[in-house]
Amino acid sequence: MTDERQEEALESLRAQGSLPGLLHASTRSFVDVVDGTACAISRVVGDILIQVAEYALDGRTLVLGHGYLISDFPLTKNVLETGEPTLCSLLDETCDRAEADLLRELQLDSLLMAPLGAGDGAWGLAEVYANGRRFGEDDLALLRPLVAAFGEQVLKLPAPASR
Repeated sequence: MTDERQEEALESLRAQGSLPGLLHASTRSFVDVVDGTACAISRVVGDILIQVAEYALDGRTLVLGHGYLISDFPLTKNVLETGEPTLCSLLDETCDRAEADLLRELQLDSLLMAPLGAGDGAWGLAEVYANGRRFGEDDLALLRPLVAAFGEQVLKLPAPASR
């Protein structure tokens, strides 16, 4: 399943030669491809997720630089451990409690979480948000190739200089 927006997004991600460029392009592309409201990308550092990039159509902040204990969010932990994206929405009665609390805090309705890989294990996590609707399997299908392209591109980036 591809559409024009997805193809343009893939080209944009594959053209990035720096991590800041890749993060910037990814947050925007992820929102655009699934008609989201906002996106946050966090880096896995041990048992902590540290938000390193964000984008929101309305200019809101999702608390850039904030960290979360992965163990406090069972659904997030499962996504990172299994490598499988998942959906959660306040519009459903089955939304994970910890994720529901965060959605309320952010004043958003729905969440699509996808692990971002780079080699072995999860490099990070993409969280795409929406208001007024649930994400579905079609959204997952549109986002999967972009998530894969992110992981491929991260591996191509030059290693940071050591001091």
